[in-house]
Amino acid sequence: MLYLKVFHKSFCSIFIAVRTFVQDIKNYFKQDFNLAAHIGIFLFLTICVLLNYLVKIGEEDYFYDEMMMINYRSIESIIYLFLFYSFAFIGSITVLSLTTKNSKLWNKKYILFGLLGLAFLSLDSSYYLMKFVKHYLPTDWYVHQWAHHCVSNLSSFVTVIIPLYIAYFLTKTFKPELFGFSLNGAKIKPYFWLILFMIPLIYLASFRPDFLETYPTYVDRYEYRFLDMEQWQTVGIYELCYGFDFVSVELFFRGFLVVGLSRIVGKEAILPMITIYCFLHFGKPAGEAISSIFGGYILGILAYTSRNIYGGLIAHLGVAWGMEYLAYLQS
Repeated sequence: MLYLKVFHKSFCSIFIAVRTFVQDIKNYFKQDFNLAAHIGIFLFLTICVLLNYLVKIGEEDYFYDEMMMINYRSIESIIYLFLFYSFAFIGSITVLSLTTKNSKLWNKKYILFGLLGLAFLSLDSSYYLMKFVKHYLPTDWYVHQWAHHCVSNLSSFVTVIIPLYIAYFLTKTFKPELFGFSLNGAKIKPYFWLILFMIPLIYLASFRPDFLETYPTYVDRYEYRFLDMEQWQTVGIYELCYGFDFVSVELFFRGFLVVGLSRIVGKEAILPMITIYCFLHFGKPAGEAISSIFGGYILGILAYTSRNIYGGLIAHLGVAWGMEYLAYLQS
């Protein structure tokens, strides 16, 4: 009887959470949906995804992989990535301006702040700063690889978070929402129930070979033996660093590109965000890049309507760590 009560309570909570999200999304569609704009962005992304995953450069590599292999962790890689993300940004703005005839998308402040943010993202994606850090990491290969992965996931604090907040405090444009870190009466609890709803879906996905080729991201290199620690400790440190990277992702994409830049162009900030977010996933399996469009879209709407990123952050971390944990169980 107790189990039935717990199940009933959990089911009702999940239902209420899903209904809350659906209502927010329905309200957005009623007030702000533009069919022509969405069709235009859909076609633009479809062409870009097909070109990246079906057209090979050379004998084996797709466009993104080939681009990243050229002068990786160099000034050139930062420039290539900046041009790559800028194409997504300017391309989506062009599509939106043609389909909505909204001239404010070419607002100089929006373009300049957007490109400045993409410069930060390019620096982060290139891992250029790791060139200078790696010399201070432990020399033992096993520990070095583990530490390298941990530090690289934390590097976004320097490349993304600090620069964004310098821009925030030096201007009046984005205040007072702290790029979505201001609570603004955020309802956080429903997102935890949403994660519980998604766990069975992640569990089913964990049996797929392509899933297990990517996750868990942690690789057992026996670093815990060299550090005289338990493995759960080194795994825990790694996963905390891995999770931190999602903080910078949510801050940049939902916090800066949506909550921040929507103060300049309003709801029009959402579709360019999902375009850049999809481009960020081009180095991952095609299914993950495609799903990022829909996931980024929903999180973008919720960030725009709630004016905070806590919900997306909880959902992102919950799914990411859930994928890691279930992959550990399968391995």
